[in-house]
Amino acid sequence: MTLPRSLSEFEGSWSLSRTINDARAGQVVQADGQAVLRPTEDGLIYDEEVTLRVPGQTEMKGTRRYLWQDAGEEIAVHFEDGRYFHALKLGHLRFKDHHDCPPDSYDAVYDFSGWPNWIVHWTVSGPRKAYEMKTEYRPR
Repeated sequence: MTLPRSLSEFEGSWSLSRTINDARAGQVVQADGQAVLRPTEDGLIYDEEVTLRVPGQTEMKGTRRYLWQDAGEEIAVHFEDGRYFHALKLGHLRFKDHHDCPPDSYDAVYDFSGWPNWIVHWTVSGPRKAYEMKTEYRPR
């Protein structure tokens, strides 16, 4: 079985498909788009562009940017402003990590069992948020 073992293996363009089950709003949001990971002096810049489909609303565009940095056996993921977000461990079939954003809590599971296709599943809970978000990535 092939697994990602270095930051550079994520470089390039990825198609993505996302489902957000929002328990608080009682709805399922769909999103499709792409993520491009391009080299910078500090690692890879992750740029995402998606089209969001919220029930009963007009389609919307959404973007995200993160910085992925080599951290030995892990990739450290930072927000665009440089704050640490979470990590993913290389060379593992699945890896879990946690991010506190008081008062909410974010739990991620990375699944590389279908590499080079991969999945990230977030469970978000707290007084302000209650949703599960699954994003599937495929090389373009």
